[in-house]
Amino acid sequence: MHSVETGAAGDLQGLLIPQRKMPLLLPSAAVIEILGYREVTESESDASWLLGSFSWRNLVLPLVSMERVLGVEREGKRGRKRIIVVHVFSDRLKMPFIGIEATGMPRLVNLNEDTLSLAEGEPWPVDWPISDRVKVQDTEALIPDLDRLGALLEKVPP
Repeated sequence: MHSVETGAAGDLQGLLIPQRKMPLLLPSAAVIEILGYREVTESESDASWLLGSFSWRNLVLPLVSMERVLGVEREGKRGRKRIIVVHVFSDRLKMPFIGIEATGMPRLVNLNEDTLSLAEGEPWPVDWPISDRVKVQDTEALIPDLDRLGALLEKVPP
């Protein structure tokens, strides 16, 4: 058995979710399923980051563009996009699952004190659903705050 200091037993698993500007880093335990892009019912909400809804396992889930939440314009073409179904651990939502748009296939990464560090930069505005900017090996990534994302979704009228 390895100790935390020496390696694998102390590692956590994460997924780097591709985005156009900077990938997202999610704990693998929060990711329920990775789907190919599918038909999305357009949102009638004024929230540009809420792309609409999609069917998953007899449920209808909201599809969120984290890039639009952060002010990055989304490209219209589909390409190799994916939908990442995430458990948001929020009792405020009807269902604790949402879809997050990805621009490609997520990559599994091992996270430990050698591979993960906080990146330098300005703190995020308090109401943004980002908890930290980190460096995973040589890649900068954003860690979404799933509680704040759930709170944002809760405020959007149905």
